[in-house]
Amino acid sequence: MLNTITSLLLFAVAGAMSTVPVSVTIMILLSPNPRRGALPFLIGSLVGSILLVGLSAVGLQSLPVRPRLRRDELMAQFGVLIGVLLIGYAVYLLVSKGGRDNAMLGKVKSRFISARPWEFVALGLGLNLRPKAILLAVTAGAVIGVQELPPLEGSVLVLAYAAVAQSAVVIPVLVWLRSPERAQAPLTTLYNWLQRHGRRIAAIVTLAIGLFLVGYSVLQL
Repeated sequence: MLNTITSLLLFAVAGAMSTVPVSVTIMILLSPNPRRGALPFLIGSLVGSILLVGLSAVGLQSLPVRPRLRRDELMAQFGVLIGVLLIGYAVYLLVSKGGRDNAMLGKVKSRFISARPWEFVALGLGLNLRPKAILLAVTAGAVIGVQELPPLEGSVLVLAYAAVAQSAVVIPVLVWLRSPERAQAPLTTLYNWLQRHGRRIAAIVTLAIGLFLVGYSVLQL
């Protein structure tokens, strides 16, 4: 179980290391009418993550042919594969420019003025369909599913993964809910900092997680 929790935590932290969800969250909170979008976006983000992980876990348990490898060995192989992919993604972030992300954020921001609450829910759900988010969520679901846990324990792990993976959305919204007026200045500062350094920081942290995950998983083989 310790190996399972460790792997899920690493996957979830890697999932949280993305500038797009946190930037969109802060843009919503700094918009003229944040109350219309903040909670719907948060709900969509959490529900999307829970559905991806939960369906992946249930899907693995429903397969007519189960993997023949031992659970620990299978999880270690998952870890090596995801670690290598995270290293590759981190290198991509370091060598590429963020023009595509900035263009997407600009289009999203222009929609905030007229967007309805259900559109913010759809946006939160949609951000879970980015390739990196899908890969990590499906892998996390597979790690949970291979354990064949009781429904309650499996559900707790799914919820815990979603909470950590979406922490970049959850934390800013909670800070804003506590004191909307006082949150304006730090959120603005954080947003400006993310536009300058967020991509590089995300790349470095993702690279570190990928290297650790590969090393940790190889030791389990």
